[in-house]
Amino acid sequence: MVLRSVASRLALGVLLGSAIVLVVTGGLMLSHTREQILKQTEREAAAVSGWAATRIKGRIDGVAKVSQVLAGILGTRRDEAPALIRDTLAVNPELVDISAAFIPRNTDAPRDEDAPVARRAIDGKLSMGSRLADPELYWRAPWFVRGLNCEHGCWQAPFHSVERRDPLVGYSVAIPGKPRSVIGVADATISLDWLQQLLGELNKPEHASAFVIDASGEFLAHDWTSYIGTRGSKPLLAAIAEGRNPVRITPEMGGRVSEPVWVYFVPITGTHWTFGLTMPEQQVLADLRQAYTVDILLGVLALAGVSLIALVITRRLMAPLAVLSERVEDVARGELDFALPQLRRNDEVGRLTRAFDQMRHQLAGHIDTAKRIAREQERMTSELEIARQIQLALIPEPHWLAADGRIELHAALRPASAVGGDLYTYFTLGARHVCVMVGDVSDKGIPAALFMARTITLARTLATHARSPSDILGALNRELCKGNDTCMFVTLLCGVVETETGLLTLASAGHEQPVLHAGGSAILVDVETGPALGLDREARYPVRVLTLLGGDTLLMYTDGVSEAHAGNQRLYGTHAILDSVARIEEGAAPEAYVERVLGDVDAYVDGAPAYDDIALLALTWHDSGAEGVRLDAAAHS
Repeated sequence: MVLRSVASRLALGVLLGSAIVLVVTGGLMLSHTREQILKQTEREAAAVSGWAATRIKGRIDGVAKVSQVLAGILGTRRDEAPALIRDTLAVNPELVDISAAFIPRNTDAPRDEDAPVARRAIDGKLSMGSRLADPELYWRAPWFVRGLNCEHGCWQAPFHSVERRDPLVGYSVAIPGKPRSVIGVADATISLDWLQQLLGELNKPEHASAFVIDASGEFLAHDWTSYIGTRGSKPLLAAIAEGRNPVRITPEMGGRVSEPVWVYFVPITGTHWTFGLTMPEQQVLADLRQAYTVDILLGVLALAGVSLIALVITRRLMAPLAVLSERVEDVARGELDFALPQLRRNDEVGRLTRAFDQMRHQLAGHIDTAKRIAREQERMTSELEIARQIQLALIPEPHWLAADGRIELHAALRPASAVGGDLYTYFTLGARHVCVMVGDVSDKGIPAALFMARTITLARTLATHARSPSDILGALNRELCKGNDTCMFVTLLCGVVETETGLLTLASAGHEQPVLHAGGSAILVDVETGPALGLDREARYPVRVLTLLGGDTLLMYTDGVSEAHAGNQRLYGTHAILDSVARIEEGAAPEAYVERVLGDVDAYVDGAPAYDDIALLALTWHDSGAEGVRLDAAAHS
């Protein structure tokens, strides 16, 4: 596969990492640029809105000024009201009509002089009339009632007249008087056509639309003329009421738009009107989207170029590593004779190649050493096996039965390793005595096996010149002390049985106490022990004399049995040995004793490796005709 190489994966990683950086950075730049464009658009819209609001305010301030001046004059010159309003209308061509509406002196018989009105026709001609001709009583009309409370003047709600199609709006000021504080209302009306014309003259951004909306939410002017006289949408009116400027309105919010738009507005001072500018979001951000698309394409091309360069460079840099990986596979197959890339630089690859070459030569040396050691181990294993065979040849057969059938014994030797230091042996001493021995040499392995062989050989030789176990151990001890610079020693239990009487004499050189199974019970034979053999030339070994009766069995063993342990580190112990022996049926063959004790020890250690060598020897006296009292005595020599 293509992505199996490090170079390909590195190039892919560079591509993915750069793509992530591009996307994140591009997103942040898009967001930042979007905010900047919206702020720039907001500044442009604010400038246009401010300029338009200033124009509108200048126009309506003139109308307000006329009404305020006229109201002040009419407060003292009520009777001259018709002439005053006609003259005022004549010199202010932007006005449509002017009214001087007074509170009637007699509402049951009002006069035309109470509410004169001067009007300008569409063709510019002036005419006089009276508010009494209005469809409703003027002094009860909302504009009049509201005007009475406008001491400093206020703009009325837009309206339409029968004579004109264009929307009109009036500015009303309360007329001061005496003794009443207010005696009427001076009202100047203008057409809103100039307001619509002003929107068309604005230098607005492309695709923007302007509008003027009053306090009731009705459009007074709008670039989309179909909106004039209608109410603004709820989102727009809510934004104006809350002062949220600018505001984004979408069709989903209930706005009267086909796409998301941004609305910027400015209150017109002195009125309850608001000038607004609507700009489609798509048009505002059109240049941003185009620039972002171009940037993304350029970024993708740059990523492709960076990835290609990274792939080429990494392949050149990784080429020696590819050769090294092949050579590692050769090493795994055991092939160490090959050529490595020529070192041109002392960089990481060069140092790795040099270290690999050094490792190869060291590995070759280690392999040669390992082969030599393996050959040595094979030779040593073979020699140990030969030594084991020789060691086993030094000890007699595990089972022996005397010719007269009175003495039967069974023994077992189990070294912890190939060879060990535990021993057992038995041999006849003349025609009337049999000598048995069980011993344990200090240390383990080959030194212990050699000392064990020496012990057995000397014991057989020296025992022919002695009849007492004490004499045998004494002579053997003196010989083992000779040349024993390593201070090795052997514990040994020696017994001599008289074949005609069953008289058993025991002597111990620091060895474990034997177990006697007699009369259905198992007891330890308390043999006073001397020091181990090979340490003290002047050592003495007391003897223990007892008489074996028919069916009695003596079990001799090494500490590999009593000190056996497993993971719990608790020793098997002499009590367990006594328990194992006691459970053997009386009259059983000596082989049963050996097998029972070994089986119980194996069960106790539960498969754990052997801690020490084990030697066992069971001797059974079969003279069923022997009667009398068991002799049990100790003697010193």
